[in-house]
Amino acid sequence: PLTFFDLVWLTDIPTNRVNFYKLTESSSDSFYSVILPKLEQSLSLVLTHFPPLSGQVKWEPQDPKPHIIVFPQDAVSLTVAESDADFSHVSGKGIRHQTELHALVPELPASSDSASILTLQITFFPKQGFCIGATINHSAMDGKTVVKFLKSWAHICKYGTTPQDI
Repeated sequence: PLTFFDLVWLTDIPTNRVNFYKLTESSSDSFYSVILPKLEQSLSLVLTHFPPLSGQVKWEPQDPKPHIIVFPQDAVSLTVAESDADFSHVSGKGIRHQTELHALVPELPASSDSASILTLQITFFPKQGFCIGATINHSAMDGKTVVKFLKSWAHICKYGTTPQDI
């Protein structure tokens, strides 16, 4: 449950995370016909174990306590993009301007009384690799939950089975 300490994070700047995956010799055909469908299918499966991530944090002026609301039709927004940027530079350990990474994470939809919890973006760099960018509403998802979600998604994508520690 959310507490009054979480109120600060409701409308604050969301947390962004980008994970890079190097794929040498990856063609557009193999990415779009094999890798992307596998990522989408495993995302659907992992979200069944993390249902609040599809919902929204909602707050009302007359009710000081925010709530996480999830409806059956709710979903996590997934954007698929392609970039001609230098994958080695963007994913490397050197210093980069933050604007180089902004294009790799999606916006988190929010209004005056609600905000999504999670949005995702998969960006393909032809013949170089891809990245998964996540924008996270920190009031509903702490760092430990983010890591557990991403590791579970990766496990399902790689092995086709649900990890035992979910």
